[in-house]
Amino acid sequence: MPCRDHVAQVVAHQEQFEAANVQIATISFGTNYWSNVWLQETQSPFSFLVDQQLAAYQAYGLKSSAIRAWSPRSVLYYTRAKLQGRETLGNRGDTHQLGGDFVVGGNGRLLLAHPSSDPVDRPSLDQLLEVSLKNFDAKMQRGKG
Repeated sequence: MPCRDHVAQVVAHQEQFEAANVQIATISFGTNYWSNVWLQETQSPFSFLVDQQLAAYQAYGLKSSAIRAWSPRSVLYYTRAKLQGRETLGNRGDTHQLGGDFVVGGNGRLLLAHPSSDPVDRPSLDQLLEVSLKNFDAKMQRGKG
């Protein structure tokens, strides 16, 4: 699912992430204008960073691809959304940039890396929670010993 929908899904389960002591940050690679539009439209409660120089984008190996951004799967997703009467907000900023999801442990170790192969490629909420809970449980076990 595209970023906007994915963030809405994560927001809906925010309490579960907080229970696992997870801090969520959203990083935008767009201009300040489009980043602010996105933030106003989504009302995301998470930390929000803007990285116009694409340092994090490059560090995490994320890609930009017109072909992958407009893959048949992406076109089908947006077509279904339109047919269901859901709002699709059109082209906002660089639509060729592909995002991803990353879970970083408190020690800085990368626990999950999921660079998206196209805009609708996201890890499931269950995957994100599972990795987060495993990390939380491991920290709790270390704290007992």
